[in-house]
Amino acid sequence: MKAHLEQLMDYNYWANGLIMKYAEKLSEEDYTEKVAYSRGSLRDVLSHVMFAEWTWLDRMQEVSMPTEDLRRAFNPERYPNIQGMYEDWFDLELRMREFMAELPEAMYSQEFTYKRSDGTEFTDTYADIFTQLVLHGMQHRAECALILSEKGYSPGNLDYITYLRP
Repeated sequence: MKAHLEQLMDYNYWANGLIMKYAEKLSEEDYTEKVAYSRGSLRDVLSHVMFAEWTWLDRMQEVSMPTEDLRRAFNPERYPNIQGMYEDWFDLELRMREFMAELPEAMYSQEFTYKRSDGTEFTDTYADIFTQLVLHGMQHRAECALILSEKGYSPGNLDYITYLRP
């Protein structure tokens, strides 16, 4: 199970990289332009996905941040261009890969309990959380691909099977 989930997360980062590669081609205006069918703008969608991943990693590592600090840290306005977000996401990717490498195989099927920022408590397995990260990312990457395609910069095929092929 561990190897499969690591491969899914590899795919996740590969697909993120494709989106960012084409997002780099946009002007700052296009990058921050609001669209009606998504979370606001390409920047807003990407930051939402990154911040969700960051939040899940913190939960799994039992790190908590005060709500005001969360609001400051997870503000899309911090990223007027894609370069700053790319750097933060790369750092997050390294942290996630390190966490996964150190997580024993048996832990993937174990449940852990955590609280959302509103105090609501949930229990999930590590495997379910990693699966959620990949599927949540895919949902929003599809929105990003649409935004990019409308601007003339389609990222191409983001399918998992495409990632697997040499």
